[in-house]
This record gives sequence, structure tokens and C-alpha cells, in this order.
Amino acid sequence: MKKIFYLFLVIICFSCSDNTPINNCFSGIKMNAIIDLSLPEFSGLLVPGGESQNVIQGRNVFIFRTGTSGYRAFDQQCPEKNCSSLMTFNGVEITCPCDNKKYNYLSGGAPLDGEGCNALMYFVTPISNNQLRISR
Repeated sequence: MKKIFYLFLVIICFSCSDNTPINNCFSGIKMNAIIDLSLPEFSGLLVPGGESQNVIQGRNVFIFRTGTSGYRAFDQQCPEKNCSSLMTFNGVEITCPCDNKKYNYLSGGAPLDGEGCNALMYFVTPISNNQLRISR
């Protein structure tokens, strides 16, 4: 009986994993907000390919609608610690104006040159037809 218990315990320990991306450039930043898509400031998100730039819980957040029901959200803070300028968005690229480094929002904010930290991405979860949860 003990062997079965230990085997069960080992299986449970190795079957659990955390799929949260790790980004050491942005440690300590938390987000848990619900946004209402019926508000005028989020109206750009009502159409596929739409976008919205807003301050949410004190953070400058850019939200993209990637299809009929998909969303991506990124913080506009540059991963570079010495940069106080906000990143800009153009097509699928996110650019930090301090070093002109580019990131791809379709690949989770990964740097195009493959070096350094990713842009800070938030998780976007649809709650209902007119509400989204933005979290980290």
C-alpha cells in the first residue's frame, strides 16, 4: 500500500507545471482588472483587428483584438530599466524608443533579435460578451 501511495505522490508532483512565462525584467508587477467593452474607451476592441490604449490600474496598457474572440495585452513600459518612454505599436511590432529595439506581439512580445527580455504581456480572458479580465 505504501508503494502505491508513493507512486501516486510522485505522479502528482511531476504532472503539475506552471505555464506562466517568466520575465525577470518586470518582477513585482501585478494586474487583475475587469474591463467593460461597452465603455467608449474600449470601443476599438469590438471589431477584429481593433485596439485600445488605456491606463488600467496605473499601468499604460495596449490591448489588441487578434481575431473574432482572441485578445493580447501588453504594458507600454520598455523592458530596458533606464528607459522612461512608452513603447509604440505598429502592425505586429512593438518598439522601445530608447534603444529602437523591436518586439513581436504575435509571439508573446519576444524581441525580434532574440536577445533580452520580452515585452510585458498580460493575460486576457473573456468573461462575457462585454467583459475581459486583464491579469498577470
